[in-house]
Amino acid sequence: MSEAEEGWQRVLNAFDEWIYYESSEFGPYTGYFSLENLRDLTHGERIGWMHSMYDEFIPGRVEKCRDAAVAFEDFMPFMPDPETRDVVQSMIDLTQVIEEAMLSMSDTIQKLREEYESGGLDEIVPYLSDLAEIEENIRHHMSLFSQGFTKLRGMGLEMPDMDS
Repeated sequence: MSEAEEGWQRVLNAFDEWIYYESSEFGPYTGYFSLENLRDLTHGERIGWMHSMYDEFIPGRVEKCRDAAVAFEDFMPFMPDPETRDVVQSMIDLTQVIEEAMLSMSDTIQKLREEYESGGLDEIVPYLSDLAEIEENIRHHMSLFSQGFTKLRGMGLEMPDMDS
């Protein structure tokens, strides 16, 4: 396998791991961005959810995003021309936008927890709306990666077979 193919492998593996984390680890906890679903939890379960989001799930998500950025950075030297380098750079920039949104989600979770502890469940509705909006923004930006991969393929950069 050539170095360029290995670079592709690292990029694709980083994305596979990120997508897996999103669907299996982080995704199930987004159901609690709804007040209705939070009402189904006990006080202790709500606090546990808030702590888990802040201490584990969002940091894990940020790590997967950063891993993808590093894989792209490592892949950059294998780009054959300025145009393909620009596409890869735009994808690296996209990871930065997504990471910033994830970090703002972490800040919002912290504020939500503080408000919940001092004011109760009904006081956190604006924060839940903010979380849902941030999540929608993150998912929108994540979907843009497919355009970058499509552009790279269109420029002649074929992805290696993942089974090799």
